[in-house]
Amino acid sequence: MSQKLICSACGHIGSSKTAIKGNGLIELVLWLCFIIPGIIYSIWRSFSRYKTCKKCGSTNLIPLDSPIGQKVLAEQGKTLEQALAEKEPPRKYSRGEKIMICVVVVVVIAIITLIANAV
Repeated sequence: MSQKLICSACGHIGSSKTAIKGNGLIELVLWLCFIIPGIIYSIWRSFSRYKTCKKCGSTNLIPLDSPIGQKVLAEQGKTLEQALAEKEPPRKYSRGEKIMICVVVVVVIAIITLIANAV
């Protein structure tokens, strides 16, 4: 289970989400047209991951059990026990994630079909 954090910008309590700098479409174009820049861009993107608030996208996340986290929690009128007892809603996939899953499934099916026809 991931550590519960509190966002100092919006007050959201829960785990964070991972964001990546750059653009996936640019990465795809670089891979298709220029392999070396595509590799360099992919490496840069893989090292540029950071944690953001699931609700507002802020990077101002503080662990709940830290003194500053408890101060922000107190400003909301909650105790640490109440915050830890709250359940997070189930994860929802973004539109981009759904598209990526569909693309991967189609590519895998195409590869399997090509291999089956070649044999």
